[in-house]
Amino acid sequence: MQTTAQSIKQHLIDTQPGFDLVLLQLPERAPLKLSNTPVIDALPRIIIRQMLSLKASATIIERAEQAAKSLGLQSIAHLPTDSLLNCGVSRTKAAAIKSVAHYQKTEPERIANWASMTSEALVSDVTKLKGIGPWTASILAMFHFAHEDLFPIQDSSLRKAISQLKDQDVYIIPERASPYRSYLACYLWDMLDQARR
Repeated sequence: MQTTAQSIKQHLIDTQPGFDLVLLQLPERAPLKLSNTPVIDALPRIIIRQMLSLKASATIIERAEQAAKSLGLQSIAHLPTDSLLNCGVSRTKAAAIKSVAHYQKTEPERIANWASMTSEALVSDVTKLKGIGPWTASILAMFHFAHEDLFPIQDSSLRKAISQLKDQDVYIIPERASPYRSYLACYLWDMLDQARR
């Protein structure tokens, strides 16, 4: 059976009692799609976005892209550390981005293998890169490789959303949402975004 936005939503309604009231207020999420962007471009952007607002991270990414273009570089991962810092990237994130570039150069076949890995194996392998934690690896798996059954519980926004719903006697149990835990996470993020508007 083909996965559709409706079948995902119905699964979440069936497995998360009380969550239907939240889902009714949110636009449907289309099934995740495999990205065509090379990992060497996608992963540095995810690293930059960590712990930053969308607006702040977009500004830094734009600066980095312009800096890379001005130097004739294919990716922001190839920017020198000083250039990354000048664009507003923290020293820790700059080190993580440089580790991605090093990994791509020294073990390209390993990065190529990420596309065929299970979620667990992918997260485990990506977190072996210096400065990259489970959150970054999970976001790469979900939004780059379209893994549908991941729930990055270390994400502070997801914990906040679960806590808010618990206060309304809606108990989110991510394990029950399998094989669509990624969509549960997405809808919880959407819930918080809608509340901010």
